[in-house]
Amino acid sequence: MSCYIIEGGNRLSGEVQISGAKNAVLPILAAAATQRETTIKNIPFLSDVSNTLQILKKLGMQIKSEGSTVTAINSINTTVLDKELSQRMRSSVLFLGALLGRFGEVTISEPGGCQLGSRPIELHLWAMEQLGAEIVKNDDKIFCKGNLKGKEIELPIISVGVTENIILAAINAKGTTIIKNAAKEPEIDDLIAYLNKCGSKIRREKNTVVIEESNVESYCDYSVMSDRIEAGTYIAMAASTGGELFINNVNPSNIGIIIPIFEKTGCIIKAYKDKIYVDAPERLYSLPKIITKPYPYFPTDMQPQIMAVLSKSEGKCVVKETLFSARNKHIPELNKMGADIKIMDNTTFEIRGVDSLQGSEVYAKDLRGGAALLIAALGAAGESRIYGTEHIERGYEALCAKIECVGGKIGKAV
Repeated sequence: MSCYIIEGGNRLSGEVQISGAKNAVLPILAAAATQRETTIKNIPFLSDVSNTLQILKKLGMQIKSEGSTVTAINSINTTVLDKELSQRMRSSVLFLGALLGRFGEVTISEPGGCQLGSRPIELHLWAMEQLGAEIVKNDDKIFCKGNLKGKEIELPIISVGVTENIILAAINAKGTTIIKNAAKEPEIDDLIAYLNKCGSKIRREKNTVVIEESNVESYCDYSVMSDRIEAGTYIAMAASTGGELFINNVNPSNIGIIIPIFEKTGCIIKAYKDKIYVDAPERLYSLPKIITKPYPYFPTDMQPQIMAVLSKSEGKCVVKETLFSARNKHIPELNKMGADIKIMDNTTFEIRGVDSLQGSEVYAKDLRGGAALLIAALGAAGESRIYGTEHIERGYEALCAKIECVGGKIGKAV
């Protein structure tokens, strides 16, 4: 098992360039299966992106990669998703809506991804049924078929993936589709912008998304938005090390709720048009309580990272996770490093800040939990070894190189 070897206690200082957003590029790549030809720029080199491109190739798409740009030509000859590739990541479920809407049928397997608790795809299947699909389950295969028709759909719970899947299906459905109680994440708006540039007719009205029938197959050249969670993670790294960073290629408005949280810990943060400046103190202050909620509130994808930061803060904080029942696997690993975090129940955690953390051997169990361990290790005394790098590399491009460029000491061993 490969691991990161980190020598902690080095103050990060300099400039970091944020990559394209993982959570935007994956639905946009799925959307490429609905178009004749598309060129997508600012694509990050991530294992999930590589996996998605392999899925497209298996479907018959012609893929040409050059640097951070991918050109995809639609020559799809099957609507059956590769089982092994699908089970590597959660976002493979987005091909459900894309292929069903475009070709009238699709066969998928249960998707994989980080194990963060119960994450069934029943709501995705329910949404396709609302549009007129027939669904048959056979062992581990799910076959969906139907000529989709637009409909008003009110989601019983806010879901990013289901919102995206309905959009991907509805662009080729007959008539107009209206999604009520739709998720409002910026990555969804990036998907909408991409599809509209392709010729679709989609508009958002607060938490309602309206998709008109378009049936367009056109050429599109599009650049993916920057990754707001990667930006938040580097803010956390600066905070953990008492560092000073310019974080470039980021839209501050997309991380609006993250910035004041870190300011309350004592960080000085200045937001510019496309970058953020962070100057962190030697000693951080805690916050009384943090609650994760769907956008525009504090994101669940930043919960482990803020916990790592607050582990070295002055005071006590209660963190309430409202979205995932098992987003807590990083806590025992942080405690190995000297953190004082108590699991009150599966979704409520109490952090009592300590003066310092100590390097240790720890294991990343999922993507954002692994990022939290990196943050803690960079600010800890001594050497840390973080195993499970494959989880972390699903969401962070050129991680070691970026950290080394701003003064961190990190290497990878196999």
